[in-house]
Amino acid sequence: MKKKKIVIIGGGISGLTAGVYGAKSGFEVEIYEKHSIVGGECTGWDRQGYHIDNCIHWLMGTTEGTALNKIWQDVGAIGEGIEIIKSDKMYTSELDGERITLWEDINRTEQELMLLSPEDEVEIKKLMKFTKLSKNVQIPAEKPSEMFGLIDGIKMGITMKDTMKVFKEYAGMDTNDLMNRFKHPLIRCMISDFCTKESLASSFPMAYGNFTSGDGGVPRGGSRALAFRMQKKFESYGGKVYTNASVQKVVLEDDKAKGIQLSDGTVISADYVICACDTDYTFGTLLPKSYMEPLMKEMYENRKAYPVYGMFQIAFAVDCDVDVVGTETIIDFRDLQFASWVNDRLTIKSYGYEPDFAPKGKQIIQILLGLTEDSYDYWSELYKDKEAYCNRKEEIAQQIMKKVEERFPEYKGKLTILDIWTPMTYKRYCNAYKGYNQAFMITKYSAKRPYPSAYVEGLENVILAGQWISPPGGLPGAAITGKFAIQRILKKEKRSIKL
Repeated sequence: MKKKKIVIIGGGISGLTAGVYGAKSGFEVEIYEKHSIVGGECTGWDRQGYHIDNCIHWLMGTTEGTALNKIWQDVGAIGEGIEIIKSDKMYTSELDGERITLWEDINRTEQELMLLSPEDEVEIKKLMKFTKLSKNVQIPAEKPSEMFGLIDGIKMGITMKDTMKVFKEYAGMDTNDLMNRFKHPLIRCMISDFCTKESLASSFPMAYGNFTSGDGGVPRGGSRALAFRMQKKFESYGGKVYTNASVQKVVLEDDKAKGIQLSDGTVISADYVICACDTDYTFGTLLPKSYMEPLMKEMYENRKAYPVYGMFQIAFAVDCDVDVVGTETIIDFRDLQFASWVNDRLTIKSYGYEPDFAPKGKQIIQILLGLTEDSYDYWSELYKDKEAYCNRKEEIAQQIMKKVEERFPEYKGKLTILDIWTPMTYKRYCNAYKGYNQAFMITKYSAKRPYPSAYVEGLENVILAGQWISPPGGLPGAAITGKFAIQRILKKEKRSIKL
């Protein structure tokens, strides 16, 4: 009997995850990726003997015993022989000569916060209490919610009981509201340094709680190596990857997808099509926009409820191997804000834990400067004049270099710019909506709204996967939706969804 064929558009984490599970389940599976390598935004590249990592700061699901960890192991992202690098701190925030660190040891963090601001004692204890409750939070990753039975609901209720307490405490609040509970400006910065001010107030305690649980390590080799391991696992099951293969559209006939058409005109037949790519590209390019469901349309139209952001990033080579940054340090940027769409905080990340990312005796550090979604209009317009675009990038990078040298004088005269990338980079390589490398932010205005559907009404054999149907995005959501896509197909085939 001939195998049913699944074609996956997009070789990022969701596409690779779907690919592994699909091929393992006995389907003929092909992945089509527009870039020259797999990984999507979970990637990295080499410059002048250095490796630039684009994605993983810490990965949820590296601790064994969770459904998410099982996914990472199943798809080859982590497993036997892959070292998980752990840090004793999440990040350090600085302001006006003071600093505070979010340690893996939450009691140490609490003590240092109390020393920093005794007048915030009540709120500090409350925040740490709910962070501790968040230590065992697990993202539902067994199967799609529409396939839940009564027992599944009871199990999830038990698993989520502590999470629900956190949600109840911060119901109707965003991160800005949480910040304003505190008097000390550095504590307010510390909270918003991880979560944008529009994000849900529960985001900070839940993320930090996960980190303090001992989860959230970094697989040795970083983002690109992780994606390549997933590709290897996929191919070991007989799956095929086609890179430099931009998909122009899904071929439709009688309310059904017959396959895909590549940009060179080649038509590939398929029994099922998984769109594991940016939903802005799916609806409007791959499929007519009329297939977009009302909820997703609302997400694109209601900017207050579903904002997106952007990043200006730089990689510096450092002519010494002494790590004075200490994993990740976030400093004030108010004095150098050059546009209304630029954040007032600057993240400096060290990769000292990856000695192979730099030649011996040297190291690499990276800069992340947050932007509002308005920045995309600026960069996309500027990109029309490549020389002006490159000059502006260089000008900003030089200003930031001086700022870094000012904060870390040990690096003065030792920094060299390796690469600079903007929202346009993600747009060009990944078709990212407004050049954003994550998904819509869930805010207090959209918290009670459901997630977008993975089904396309009117097309029975097209399934969606990827972080854009699992806001606010990130690798866990991408992987989970990839797994769920195959379970949805298995259900249509009247087969067991157990993977």
